[in-house]
Amino acid sequence: MFFNRHKAEPPQDAGGGSGDRPAVGGPRLVEEETAFLIPQSEWKQLAVRLDGLEALEARVRKLEAEADAGWAALRSRTRSEMGEWADRVERRMRGFDTRLRDTLAGLGPLGDRLTELTGRHEEVDERTLALASTVADTRRLLDELGEVLDLVRVAQVEERTDLTREDFLVHYDLAGRLKALYTQRMPDLIQPRLAAERPRDVVRRQAELIRRLCLALFGPEEHDGAGDPDLDELTRITTDDGRVGLDQQHQRLLERVGAEASNLSRAMNESGYASRFDFSVEPGIAADPREHALWLSCEAGRPVAFVVCPGYRAADRRLLEPFVFTESGGEG
Repeated sequence: MFFNRHKAEPPQDAGGGSGDRPAVGGPRLVEEETAFLIPQSEWKQLAVRLDGLEALEARVRKLEAEADAGWAALRSRTRSEMGEWADRVERRMRGFDTRLRDTLAGLGPLGDRLTELTGRHEEVDERTLALASTVADTRRLLDELGEVLDLVRVAQVEERTDLTREDFLVHYDLAGRLKALYTQRMPDLIQPRLAAERPRDVVRRQAELIRRLCLALFGPEEHDGAGDPDLDELTRITTDDGRVGLDQQHQRLLERVGAEASNLSRAMNESGYASRFDFSVEPGIAADPREHALWLSCEAGRPVAFVVCPGYRAADRRLLEPFVFTESGGEG
């Protein structure tokens, strides 16, 4: 409870009196019973504190009013934002609902298509099973035919007294190596000489040089290739009697061709069975793919000009046809 400053005045000193003599008029009596006699200095301090409490009370009321206004604004803004958020959610939900209905509407044709594809898949499965059964039957038939063919081959080999099955396969391997020598290594070997000569008809000149290589390696034609390989003649033909130089690659190839020809001749002679090279094709006869191997760019039915590479025969079996070069369309 605050004191009422208007009901009591601060006490007054005697002011001008001296000694024990009371002031003029005597002490002033307090008219109200509630007044206290408080020194003036303490009264001033109390008044300052009372003013501070009133200012603090006004500040608290102002803060409470500001807080109430802030809460009201916050509640209003929150209600507005919640309303906007609810509107957005509602719009999105309506969009989802529309897309869902569209999707469900599209599932009908898709289900029909899926049913159709399932039916087709089942048909394919049935056809696959039937085809697998047919393939299995065909494989069994081929296996049976292969067994019969093997028996026929065995019977053919057994009928010969000078050739066993193993020997026959060995000669086929030799024929394969001989063909690789004709068609791969010899054409590469004479490339330096062809490059130096620059002939007008490169294909014919290549065939002529390879024919000479074959004669040097597999014996004179009149002896049906019974002689040993002439490696010196091989070098002379390749280098044009030393006028064409060979790089390291072609020098190694020359040595390889000579070694391969020597190995083939030795293996053929050591097989124990009669084998020979066949140069005997009459010039001018029509080239026949059933009897001859046609050289590059040559045509069946054209007249044979010469044998490029000899055929190979073992135990009277033809294992490799002779390679022939035919005349061009404007000749013969």
